Amino acid sequence: MSRNRVVAGLAIVGIAALGLTVLMAAGDPADKNRATATPQTAAGKTLVCLGMVDTEDKMIGIYPNNFPQPSQVIKVLKKEGDEVKAGEELLELDSELAALKVTEADDAISAATAELAKAEATIRAFDSGIKVTQKEILAKEAELNARKKELEDARIAVRDGNKSKADLSIFEANVLAADLTLQATQLKLELAKSESPTYLRDLANANIKRLQVLKKQAETARDQIKCTAKADGKIIRTFVSEGSSFGPMTRDPAFWFVKKGPLLVRAEVTQEFANRVSKGQSADIEDETDSKQRWSGIVTKVGEQFLPKRHATGGALDIFPVNDDRVLECLVSIDVPVGQSPPRFGQKVRVTIGK
Repeated sequence: MSRNRVVAGLAIVGIAALGLTVLMAAGDPADKNRATATPQTAAGKTLVCLGMVDTEDKMIGIYPNNFPQPSQVIKVLKKEGDEVKAGEELLELDSELAALKVTEADDAISAATAELAKAEATIRAFDSGIKVTQKEILAKEAELNARKKELEDARIAVRDGNKSKADLSIFEANVLAADLTLQATQLKLELAKSESPTYLRDLANANIKRLQVLKKQAETARDQIKCTAKADGKIIRTFVSEGSSFGPMTRDPAFWFVKKGPLLVRAEVTQEFANRVSKGQSADIEDETDSKQRWSGIVTKVGEQFLPKRHATGGALDIFPVNDDRVLECLVSIDVPVGQSPPRFGQKVRVTIGK
């Protein structure tokens, strides 16, 4: 019985060892890719590195023009893969509320304009009242002069004995009354001038200007409720559908967008082999997993600094990399032979430089 157990144990160990050998022989595909991407130092003339097909301007996320203000999608006008022109609308957004704000501002301006007309009418009436009072003063002055003339005549008549002194007092009272009436009218004019309603016109004009600014703000808010292309280019990916909403808490853009321009390769060279790459070198480009897909190119630009690797999407630098590996980024043009399909944006490639 013990001998059978020993034999069975040895068999299990043998099977396990065989499986481990097979796994080690197969290896990780990623490890193979990394191995093939290791610079070839034996010949001392070529450099092999990995890269990604990209454009010189990095991919950007497009949000509605009024973001992060709330907006809701009524209709998606462009889809993934569409080429668009600068300023072309990509989404139809609900702008009814913003349009109502503009209408409200228009109505308020109309009401303020009516208030201005009312103020102008009040001022005209006031000016007419001033003119009337001024004419009243002229009449009162004429009346006072007439009473003074009557008093003078009465004094002459008393002196000549044609009138008694009692009659003279009546004329003196008439002069005093006329003088007091004139003074009252003059005071009335001064008081009226101090209460000029011209301020009503100033207030109405100021209110109209304020409302015009509010209308401009409402129109700007309405016109910003759009989602437009920032330049000529192509929609790479869509994250939006009818009924989608945007607001301060929204993280994903409506679209990923790439500006129109030639495709190129962003090749990454480690610091150890950076001195072996220079502008103008020829390059062979092939798909990372399919060597049958091949193109040629030239190094058009070599970076001036070592930086963390870019993210796989968006071309943004990884500010918080998992490790401290830094690379020198090189741009390589892509020459597509006649009849051959070009590489796709975002495609991972292997680049042989200096062949």
